[in-house]
Amino acid sequence: MPNNENLIDPVNASFDDQIGAVLKADETSSEQLTMPDHADLISKLTTPSGWGVSVSDIATQSGKRMDAEHYDPAVMENTAQLSALGVPLAPLADFADVSLPSMFTRIWAQDSKYGIPYLNATDLMSYFALGVPAQERYLSRASNVKMAPLIVKKEMILVTCSGTIGRVFDVPPDLDGWAGTHDIVRITPHKPELKGFLRAYLASSFAQIQILSHTHGGQIDHVTGDQVASCMVPRLDYDAMLKISKSAAKADKMRSNGVKQMNNVLFDLSGIINDG
Repeated sequence: MPNNENLIDPVNASFDDQIGAVLKADETSSEQLTMPDHADLISKLTTPSGWGVSVSDIATQSGKRMDAEHYDPAVMENTAQLSALGVPLAPLADFADVSLPSMFTRIWAQDSKYGIPYLNATDLMSYFALGVPAQERYLSRASNVKMAPLIVKKEMILVTCSGTIGRVFDVPPDLDGWAGTHDIVRITPHKPELKGFLRAYLASSFAQIQILSHTHGGQIDHVTGDQVASCMVPRLDYDAMLKISKSAAKADKMRSNGVKQMNNVLFDLSGIINDG
């Protein structure tokens, strides 16, 4: 309801009274339309959070890295959480041999008579999804490269280290003895019975945060074998690690059986289509 005290008679009011009433009404309207001040909220929404790193932290860090992402608070928080477990932390290199082959020139062979079956990260992902590599290729035995460091074995754990970083794979028996790309880190546990524990840990967020913090490169992201080897692993009670390993091995066996069944389905489907 309008405030009658502010009303005037437009017929009997003087010109000055009418002008004053208009100005007063305009002032009241402006007060009602004033928007609240959201400067603080806008600042919080548009200003990225920051953090500080001391010079001593950079100087004592083995890589002497200067990029901010390497000191992400999530990495620091992850390290603190692992330390809070109250168990010793040791680098992956204390649990396993970690290697990464050098780059090499690939010479392809027509078939297995002249070459070794070859796989890269895409082939691994395809195999674990469909039971077959993305494509069939053979690395020629005539290639000018030492073959031994390239061969993947069933006792290994594989971690991708270029492009898509940190994908963790087991080596199923069907891929034992294949030649692998130089973009995959080979990890051979010192104690074979702890392979499942290490593979499960490397796939966990606690290890992934550490591995990805080393990401570097211009157009293509990379991490090195030494950087993966530096990943800190909690040295849990041996029985606890063994229990986790057995559970992981059981899961791997179930997955492997599922992959074989899928491969059989694809084989049958291809036969039906090809036979018309």
